[in-house]
Amino acid sequence: MTRHTFLRTAALALVAGPLLFTLGDLLRRLVEPSGNPSAAELTHAVADHSTAWLWAGLLSVLAAPLFVTGVAGLVVDARGRGGRTTTVGAALVGLGGFASVGHAVAFYAPYAVYGRAATPDAALRALDDASGSYPLLVCLIALFVVGMMLGSIVLFVGLRRAGRVPLWSVVSAVVFVAAGSSGGVVAGLVGVLAAAVAFGPAAWSLARSATPATAGLERSEANLPL
Repeated sequence: MTRHTFLRTAALALVAGPLLFTLGDLLRRLVEPSGNPSAAELTHAVADHSTAWLWAGLLSVLAAPLFVTGVAGLVVDARGRGGRTTTVGAALVGLGGFASVGHAVAFYAPYAVYGRAATPDAALRALDDASGSYPLLVCLIALFVVGMMLGSIVLFVGLRRAGRVPLWSVVSAVVFVAAGSSGGVVAGLVGVLAAAVAFGPAAWSLARSATPATAGLERSEANLPL
């Protein structure tokens, strides 16, 4: 695969990954009962909407390799001012993307399995409490949160310093992170829109870099002061 082909592929992945991730999260919010549902309430809701829950998990898993491919393209194309910050942010997002696969399986699969097995409510509470302190799951959650949330902000600060995205992409990245850590369907919808507004220009900058006619122009733009 040539560099230009890889950058084009990474550009597509950089749009598709965040969109699939936020769409999966939106489906999750549509299934989950409002407020702070217990393990039993969530299990019953999943049993009633098993197809939507399955798709929510699948979209989350599919988003992970796309995220990793997209930010890998940004690392390959990082240069000049903001390049180091971009690389650090991309590495964090890539780490979060890897962790998100384990996080998705650990979150989506058990509640579906509990429902299929008709697990008693008392056992559900015990399993939920035990899983919340299991070291492997705690580690995956921590890597996922730090990578996807902190990493996204660092990434867009670097891209802005490089002159590759407008200021409103950085603001949208902050909204993307805030929506992901907030509850409710409305926050999920905001997350989808913020992902498109934030990652769209970043992907466009990669697509432009993949075009030889604009590569030289982008190299000059990257060295311009803010």
